[in-house]
Amino acid sequence: MVKYNAAGRTLFFPEERMNEMTVIRKCTAVLVSLMTLVTPVLAEETPTMDPQETEEPEEEVYAVDLETDYAVLIELGSGAVLFEKQGDEPGDPASLVKIMTVLLAAEQLPDEDNLTMSSAAFQSYSHDQGVLWIQQGETLSVKDCEYASMLASANDTCAMLAEGAAGDIPSFVKKMNERASEIGLRNTHFENPFGTSAAGQYSTAYDLALLTRAAMKNNRFQTIFGASSYTLNPTNMQPQSRPIANDCELLRSGAYQYENALGGKIGSTPANGYALAACAEKGATGLIAVVMHEGTAEAAYRDVEALFEFGFENAQTITITPEDIGTRTVTVNEGKRHVADVVFSADSSFSILMPKGMDAERITSEIVVQNENSTDPERITANVVFLLDGEEVDSAPLTATIIREPEKEPLNYF
Repeated sequence: MVKYNAAGRTLFFPEERMNEMTVIRKCTAVLVSLMTLVTPVLAEETPTMDPQETEEPEEEVYAVDLETDYAVLIELGSGAVLFEKQGDEPGDPASLVKIMTVLLAAEQLPDEDNLTMSSAAFQSYSHDQGVLWIQQGETLSVKDCEYASMLASANDTCAMLAEGAAGDIPSFVKKMNERASEIGLRNTHFENPFGTSAAGQYSTAYDLALLTRAAMKNNRFQTIFGASSYTLNPTNMQPQSRPIANDCELLRSGAYQYENALGGKIGSTPANGYALAACAEKGATGLIAVVMHEGTAEAAYRDVEALFEFGFENAQTITITPEDIGTRTVTVNEGKRHVADVVFSADSSFSILMPKGMDAERITSEIVVQNENSTDPERITANVVFLLDGEEVDSAPLTATIIREPEKEPLNYF
């Protein structure tokens, strides 16, 4: 977490987040302590105070000047936190809830299947706003419902997805909370699939970033999340195609379009303002930014862009390939008999998140074998160890390929 204390002017990481600074197989290895990642935005020196004067509470100074008090920036591949401002403070997620709704639909429903608006689904949401005016008995494809739910934040198509995936809305909400637990959302609870304000429905900027990261691993979701527009097909009750634009202006031509955006979802509630989750990529570096409780949509767009620019200006990603790591072969003997060879190799590349401008040659790797002298090839394991200036900073297990020596047939002298 990139956050500065105005008094001590020191960067600090909460202990509960340190486990995020680890190698993520087939995704991203976070090898470099992000404590050296950025140049801090610091307050002026605190003047010497008269002992009799009342000391004012010290104000925390953040590396990014934001209009909201609820924000987080994480690296897409690893989930490493680059910036946080009350990221664990529960708040109203608004229609960012639909990220979970569409993710579950993408995971559980074939997009070519059809869904029909039932009476129960029709009665599950408010018809005052946030709808496409889908009628009872109207049939849409799962794909059309997913795009309408994400881009137009349509509650009616959300209800259809929820019922299609779970049979009814309460069962779907149960699935939402189960999936939240699987992803590791610690301060999130869902009460509906729409994002309309409800007692007991809450999330945090950090949890919503983790949710977005998990959703971006789903190719179908990723495509929907990044669409600037979509055209709904005619239905049994609507003979005309219906074009819809993405509500998130980061993805559309205009004042708030962000050229590096991969996707985005914006929502709002009357009581708690705007929430925005977005993903962007520049070069090999992917980022997710989430803000909550913004006063206006414009403020949300400004803050997310500021977070992205902060991340791209201060972080870089390099790739270490299996060829860079190489292989290592361990010969297994039992006495004088050759039993097997165990060949260790990496089956995927590792992306390294590190400070911008840092010499990539400072990162090296080596293969370290455990139980090398064992006569049982199954017990021999190995890790690739990553080093910064010769000092180990992280590691990941390697794949073992066992090539056994064929047993020789006993000689038959008769």
